[in-house]
Amino acid sequence: MASLRSAGIPLFRFKGIQVFVHWTFFLLVAWVLFTALGEGHDLAEAAFQVGLVLTVFTCVVLHEFGHALTALHFGVRTRDITLLPIGGVASLERMPEEPRQELLITLAGPAVNLALVVLLGVPFWLYLGTLGLPDPTAGPPTWLAFVGFLIGANMVLFLFNLIPAFPMDGGRILRSLLCLRMDRVKATRIATTVGRVLAVGFVGYAVMEGQFMWGLIGVFVYFGAQAEYRHVVMQQALKGLHVRNVLRTRFWSMPHTATLQQATAELLSGAEHHVLVLREGVPEKLITRAQLLTAAQELPPDTPLTNVDAVLPPVVHPEADVRAVHELLLTGNWPLLPVVERGSLVGVVDADNIAEYLVVNGLLRTGQA
Repeated sequence: MASLRSAGIPLFRFKGIQVFVHWTFFLLVAWVLFTALGEGHDLAEAAFQVGLVLTVFTCVVLHEFGHALTALHFGVRTRDITLLPIGGVASLERMPEEPRQELLITLAGPAVNLALVVLLGVPFWLYLGTLGLPDPTAGPPTWLAFVGFLIGANMVLFLFNLIPAFPMDGGRILRSLLCLRMDRVKATRIATTVGRVLAVGFVGYAVMEGQFMWGLIGVFVYFGAQAEYRHVVMQQALKGLHVRNVLRTRFWSMPHTATLQQATAELLSGAEHHVLVLREGVPEKLITRAQLLTAAQELPPDTPLTNVDAVLPPVVHPEADVRAVHELLLTGNWPLLPVVERGSLVGVVDADNIAEYLVVNGLLRTGQA
């Protein structure tokens, strides 16, 4: 998710949740505009069609906030929401392992779209006296056509998101229901298998019918399902472990009085890429390789490390739950986290060392078996 955020343009922030639009979203806007003009529509009509697309994605944002605000109710924060050409992605810090909580969080998104259908549709259909929806592109733009389109779009979003293609909403609903009867890993494996089968179907439909968007959705679902399953398996393997089990005691650190010249010399001569700056043995900041190289180009060689622009990552305790720490590392905001006990630095923890711990201990268990 960090990669999505880094390629996104910030739009606004609400309830502490930053909304980004991925740069590829503008390719969709350009394609809609190009297609409309190519079909003989004038600029005003083409702009209206772009407006319809933007309206759909406004509903997508509301859908994702349905997830995010319900998650917040259960104490789960959402790092950000990113808009992609195929929809939106809400990056929750974690998904609750309690099946009922996950079910409610997942249902909240489609529920927003259903609520919009009801709130807009009831007065709309009473006014028209029919359940039909006008085609907004069939004639000159009107408010009636626009509202009808809005109702139809939310109807499609509601039904589409209920397709049980994990990791889409429908797939997560399926996994939540399965978790009521079996363990989380097995439930995820079943939901993932269903998701992959449907993903292949999406791609096949895209090839036969020339529907590029369905192919893109299929690829997203297929690889997303794989990634979700790997994540759940790793989280299950980490259950019951503490940071003390996976921290490493050999790491690169330097006093805050050390200079840039000394640090860059150490960088060139060692395997470590990130230096933990200490003040009287206590972590003050973490300077990454990129920050160090940038500082070396912009600042004098005798600049002390305390003056280099960098921040201290969250400090964790040796008895902290590894699963929560692993989720923090997966955000991509920090390459490692310092481990401090009673005011003293006892080591660092990073994603690679956690993975290596699982591999080594898995091999040991296999050997014993």
